[in-house]
Amino acid sequence: MPGTKDDEPHVDTIEGSATKVTAQEDQAYGTVQLLQGGSVVLIPTPSPDPKDPLNLPTWHKYLIIFVVGSYSAIAVLVTSGLGAVFPSVLKEYPPEDATRATDLLTYPTLFMGIGNLFSMPLCVTIGRRPVFLMSLVLLVLSGLWCAFSTSLSSHIAGRNFYSIAAGQSEALAPFIIEEIHFLHERSAKLSWFIGVQTAGTAAMFVATAYIVPSVGLKWWYLIITFINAVILVLAFFFAVETKYDRPVDADRGAVHLKLDDEGNVNKNGDNEMIIQVLTRQNHVLQPEVFGPRTWRHNLRVFHFKPEWKQTVIFYKETMQSLLLPNIVWMLLLNGAFLGIYVYQASTFATILMAPPYTFKYDWLGYVQLVQVLDCVVLVPLLGYGSDMLVRAMSSWKSGTFQPEYRLIILSVPILSAIISCVFFGQAGAHPDRWHWMTIVAPYNLGYFAFLGANLVGITYAIDSFPSKAGPLLLVLCAGRGFISFGLSYSTVPLINLIGYQGAMNIFAIIAGVLGVITVPVYLFGSRIRMWATKKIWPEIASE
Repeated sequence: MPGTKDDEPHVDTIEGSATKVTAQEDQAYGTVQLLQGGSVVLIPTPSPDPKDPLNLPTWHKYLIIFVVGSYSAIAVLVTSGLGAVFPSVLKEYPPEDATRATDLLTYPTLFMGIGNLFSMPLCVTIGRRPVFLMSLVLLVLSGLWCAFSTSLSSHIAGRNFYSIAAGQSEALAPFIIEEIHFLHERSAKLSWFIGVQTAGTAAMFVATAYIVPSVGLKWWYLIITFINAVILVLAFFFAVETKYDRPVDADRGAVHLKLDDEGNVNKNGDNEMIIQVLTRQNHVLQPEVFGPRTWRHNLRVFHFKPEWKQTVIFYKETMQSLLLPNIVWMLLLNGAFLGIYVYQASTFATILMAPPYTFKYDWLGYVQLVQVLDCVVLVPLLGYGSDMLVRAMSSWKSGTFQPEYRLIILSVPILSAIISCVFFGQAGAHPDRWHWMTIVAPYNLGYFAFLGANLVGITYAIDSFPSKAGPLLLVLCAGRGFISFGLSYSTVPLINLIGYQGAMNIFAIIAGVLGVITVPVYLFGSRIRMWATKKIWPEIASE
């Protein structure tokens, strides 16, 4: 995977002038000085502690992306991968269970959301690593449960527990990725995570189309469980703890230290030193002061003494997040785009297998494989492209970064969603007039739109309120899951009522309206953030 000089953790700790940094006190929270003197300011400010996850070597960061992305790929596969082979699944149960068997497809989305509701507060309390490892253990155990289930009820229950463990792919996974990277590279690295997840899921979708009809559902679950066991081993050795207690002003790119007359750190000292870390300079780690990063430290599961009151605070901040207009808008946008994908994913097989297209079951897996092309476009355009764009905008604005710069590139997913809806609806309603590619291309374009909205939503939320990243990710990721669960029950009735074209036209209008709202959010986003620090989270105003 490519790396740049700005990605390296070897940068210099310098003393900045107090006047430059204190000017940020009058700015909205999330507005920071990203560029200074021709260099990028590393945000959050890394410490000289070798155990700081921001100081991990580049190879280790990419390995974490691969491990977390692989976990997410298999998690998504199992929760959503039975749709294309559902006729084969139905053959394993009596005909009278056919209606209830659809719970195998609809319940996972709900239980993934429930898993987020429990795991995110827990990871804030006890750390990311133990929650991630416990989730993988539960994936292995519930995978075996599903493989050896002897009834439909047992199968549904096993998938529900599997989905609880899989839910961490929604919020905890990107939370881990963002904690080991800096603001100026966040979108690119999150896009790599999404790319690994999507490519892995697409490849396994193709395999599923052959495995389930040929060797049965039991062996499909056993193969997946073996893969999860391998990921668990990799995670135990390489998915280190990413939670790290750093000064609250590190998120502004400058740490203020109080020193006594002898130069020692003392909160009551009269002297002040401002620490900034810039790229293209040499950051010296201090293992003699903080201790080295060792394998024993990396393999340790629990690094923090639980503070259970933090779970209550987490839920409180999650509810407070729903008071922010920009976050609610981003939730609705993500929910709508996920709804488009869920609708198209639920119907594309039916359309393609019917005349005049008459696709075979095993061909449907290759339709999913096209999603790899989404990643080929997503990573450079919306990943690296977003980081390059915000750096250019910051340079134009005298080095000042605004989280709303992330929203500019959102125009690409919005246009993609609208185009996808229009053509998919036309081809679904009039298949005799359109080539089968008019189903396949819009379906994968709609998925690209959702991935793009997801990437922009995560980076925008974290950049806006970095100290509230956990609650905001829970709102966006779990919230859209609940929206998707509700929409999954409306798919068939909506088709019966107004047809493919009518349903897709409604989704296109919704996508267009939510897309237009991007303009006022971009213009007034900083005011919303300033209002939030005064009325909702006054404690971050002093950070």
